[in-house]
Amino acid sequence: MTTVTDPSRSFALGGDVNNPFVAWQNLGAAATLGGTAVLTGGERANAVSGSTYDKWRPDVSTTEAILSFDFGTATSISFAALAAHNAYSHAATVVVERSSDGTTWVDGGAGSITPTDNNVMAWRMVAQSYRYWRFKFTGLTASDALSVGVAFLGNDLVIPRRFYQGFSPVITPTEVQLQSNVSVGNELLGSSVIGSGSTLSAQIGNIEPTFIRGADWVAFQRAFGTGAGFFFGWRPAKYPQDVYYCARSGGVIRPDNSGPRDLMSVAIEARVYGHD
Repeated sequence: MTTVTDPSRSFALGGDVNNPFVAWQNLGAAATLGGTAVLTGGERANAVSGSTYDKWRPDVSTTEAILSFDFGTATSISFAALAAHNAYSHAATVVVERSSDGTTWVDGGAGSITPTDNNVMAWRMVAQSYRYWRFKFTGLTASDALSVGVAFLGNDLVIPRRFYQGFSPVITPTEVQLQSNVSVGNELLGSSVIGSGSTLSAQIGNIEPTFIRGADWVAFQRAFGTGAGFFFGWRPAKYPQDVYYCARSGGVIRPDNSGPRDLMSVAIEARVYGHD
């Protein structure tokens, strides 16, 4: 799992570069999708549905695969991500590229990622408006069964407060179900993992009410309530591996007045998907 940030974006964020963020509106879902031909059942639309179950599966016949997005008009993008993929398993290197004409492509600004696992890959960029965007996978072989469950192009919302305690990063699965076999003499014969997964809980306080009541946060809060998938990073510059694809697992977000000056706090309870 890796997150890369365009140095210009880091400079623009300044002291907020390590603030938590959310990204939930996949603008790519409204684009015309193109690129490498697909295998039966591996339609491109699977990558923008929000589900991690159905996947885009390109028919890899060369050393690269492409998933492209034509937005029709120039569209501002500052955040891109992949989840529920197997790029690491196939030794792929991935880059996000942009184009004004669909022919000449340049790096989106944050560089390429050669993943070290099959968890989330994310790119944080300076917001730029281009009609065409794409994910480009290189280093493949013709026999590779590449698949991607979530391909996201949109924008991230930086939360104007950090939190320093009360958060457990998902390093290994937080929920593991075991079936243990014990002899009649109370000897352990062995155990089998029958299911595993992860959840996270984030408590963020001392947030200005103008942010919580602003249009962007309200839009996220509504989407969260519906169970829509979203990306969450709690300390993205310091811990770039701790960016997750999530969906609501508990109650809805209910902002609470938490102190003087009408400062507010929020709690996010979510299940993590596509994370080993």
